[in-house]
Amino acid sequence: MKGSCAIIRAMRIEDFEIRKLGKDSCSVVQYKGDDEDLVIPPVLGKYRTVAVEATLLKKGNHVRRLSIPDTVSQIDESLYPSLKNIESIDVDKRSAFFSSADGVLYDSSFYSLLFYPPKKNDETYTAPKKLGRVARSAFSCKTVIRHFAYSSKLEEFQPLPSECPCLESFEAEGDTSDHDGVLINRKKLLFYPPKREGRTYAIPEGVEEICTSSEPFFPPQLEKLFVPSSLRKGLENALSTLVSVDVDSASQSYRVVGTALYSWKRSLLAYPGKCPDGVYMTASGTDGIGDNAFRYSRVKTLIVSPGVVHIGNSAFEGSEITTLVIPSSVTDIAVHALYGAKKLEKVIVERGSVGEIFLRGEGRDDILSVLPSLF
Repeated sequence: MKGSCAIIRAMRIEDFEIRKLGKDSCSVVQYKGDDEDLVIPPVLGKYRTVAVEATLLKKGNHVRRLSIPDTVSQIDESLYPSLKNIESIDVDKRSAFFSSADGVLYDSSFYSLLFYPPKKNDETYTAPKKLGRVARSAFSCKTVIRHFAYSSKLEEFQPLPSECPCLESFEAEGDTSDHDGVLINRKKLLFYPPKREGRTYAIPEGVEEICTSSEPFFPPQLEKLFVPSSLRKGLENALSTLVSVDVDSASQSYRVVGTALYSWKRSLLAYPGKCPDGVYMTASGTDGIGDNAFRYSRVKTLIVSPGVVHIGNSAFEGSEITTLVIPSSVTDIAVHALYGAKKLEKVIVERGSVGEIFLRGEGRDDILSVLPSLF
């Protein structure tokens, strides 16, 4: 029969709802019991338990401790955010897929931290010496960790700042470098603790990259950032919560003109999100405005100076900009240039310019103001 497909239905065995995966294997769909100690059996009925699905725990469950058998080779990452009441996770020592230590879940080699129980009350976490990666899922539920001790092998820290709200400091074991509580490894600034005190921070010389995420990298209490000449990547994505940034004059990657961050190729990369300027005109000689350049900025009126050719995607997303002036020199406007510019009320352009054509094409005649000429 054409277009037919088999529907594998869940079945109940003991306190578990399971789904048959193969001739003799299954996944655990949901636990139906009320115990605080949930021990997933290696075998349910005549099926080996090889996977745990995201729906394991129903809402309002009482599970505090979870034990995983050595037969399980897959755990759906979507499960972790539902483990809000978990105090510890234990993995059978014979497992070739996962491991645990002191109630924390890792991959089998202890290289990746997969999940840290949110109800684990320790304020200091000391990572295994083999730990090289903290996975995105590690802090799916907020924890009380305040201090994070790690080894020199840690190279990747994926969680977002909002998922580690209590973190105050990182400490590198056996490292004589003074990173002042910030997670820095192999010339990369990986994570800035949300609860680190201080309104200013100087990135150490030698750091070459800021590994930014999709949300604000620095906490709101930090106002000013000092940048060394060694930094070459990531700065443009880290200024949304800052008042100002100061770049070493020897830098060959960045420069600050007035209050904004520019590249040496004359492109405006970013404008500090909390800089109080109400009116801003891009510097003379600017040839482009980069993606997300004015993201979350407090500028009310932005005047794009003559000579600017390009405006990037989401250039004004989440900003306070209400009035935007675009000269006729702008001939390249990204398709999503105005995405997220929710407070924009007026865009002033020259008659016949690319700016006028773009706004009309976007159906934004409501905010379009056309003049015979500008400047």
